[in-house]
Amino acid sequence: MWQSQFEAFSMPDAAARSSVARELIIETSTRTGTPHLSSSLSVVDILVSLGLAREGQGLSREIYLSKGHAALAMYSSLVAIGLLPREVMQEYCTDGSMFEGHVNSRIPGIPLSTGSLGHAAPYAAGRAMGDLVLGKINHHWVVLSDGELDEGSNWESLLIASHRKLANFHIVIDRNRIQSLGSTEDTSALEPLADKLIAFGLRVNEVSGHDHDAISDHVILAESCGAPTALIANTIKGKGLKDIEENAVLYHYKPATQNHLHAFQCSTRDNVN
Repeated sequence: MWQSQFEAFSMPDAAARSSVARELIIETSTRTGTPHLSSSLSVVDILVSLGLAREGQGLSREIYLSKGHAALAMYSSLVAIGLLPREVMQEYCTDGSMFEGHVNSRIPGIPLSTGSLGHAAPYAAGRAMGDLVLGKINHHWVVLSDGELDEGSNWESLLIASHRKLANFHIVIDRNRIQSLGSTEDTSALEPLADKLIAFGLRVNEVSGHDHDAISDHVILAESCGAPTALIANTIKGKGLKDIEENAVLYHYKPATQNHLHAFQCSTRDNVN
């Protein structure tokens, strides 16, 4: 339906595109009164970085957002990298719109509808296995929340990926250490997370989930290492607005306000000046 606008998009770098996506997230949440604000702000840098890697290198990559409740981040990142026009955000959560509150695969650039947690990794592992059988050179990138790792289907997928040597299967964990109602470590402790992933047969790396260069470097290394990989991307839930960062659990459910939008726009102008 939409033509890719990547070549014509004039934003100078990934950080600037993430800033565009963040403003869209806050603006859309404010206008529609919709939740999952802090989750979307946590993961948006990861999605922008992966999206730019997909578009900029002419390689075949599928990107799955398994934490489908962060749909605002997915849609906004697709706008920020130029795959969707900005005006589609006006359709978000309106009657009959494809731009639903959970990720919808009818939208270009989204290979799988998600919402129920723990579904994207097994789906992507199956796709990766099929591509290897067919001799296709495609890489499958799954963005998971850390709280989502409570779902056993994710760990089953990692066992299969390791056993089948799926070098075209990669996960990125949005490691903000907060899930729905509290800390991941208080709910069902994940640490030592890297050691667990290594034990399941993955090559593991750990970076800041807000460092676009580090994520981009990881993509290049991961796709050439000959094994399934995991990236632990350490993030701040609600990144970009101090009030939301300090009340990340609350803003898992509460929408943004005009004050939040004004504060973000002012901070962006200050950074430019």
